[in-house]
Amino acid sequence: MLQLLEDSKEDLVAFRISATVDKQDYDVMLPLLKERIKQHGKVKVYAEVQDVQEYSLKALRDEVKFDLQHASDFSRVAIVGDQKWLEWLSTMAKPFTTAEVKYFDFSQRSQAWEWIHA
Repeated sequence: MLQLLEDSKEDLVAFRISATVDKQDYDVMLPLLKERIKQHGKVKVYAEVQDVQEYSLKALRDEVKFDLQHASDFSRVAIVGDQKWLEWLSTMAKPFTTAEVKYFDFSQRSQAWEWIHA
C-alpha cells in the first residue's frame, strides 16, 4: 500500500510504502509525481518503506519505466527503512539519476527530514 503523507507539499512528495504494493498504488502516485514535476521542474521524494511483503511485477514495471523517463526530474530522494536491500537499492540507483539519493535507517528519520528539506 502506498500512503501519501501530510508533508507532501509543493516540490516534496512524501509517502509510506507498506504491506502489498500493486499497480493501483502506482496509478495514484505516478500522476501526482508527474503533476508536481510539471509544476516545479524538479521534485524531492521522501519514502518510508516498512513491512513490504509483496511488490507486484506490474507495479515494479511501472515504477522502473517512470524512473527512467524522469531520471533528471528529481533533486533529492530520501529512502527510510530497516532492510539492507533498501540501502543497496539507494546505492545502485545513483548512476541512473541526477538526484542525490540517500538511505536512512528508521532511527534516523529526523535526519532524513532535515536532509530532504536542505
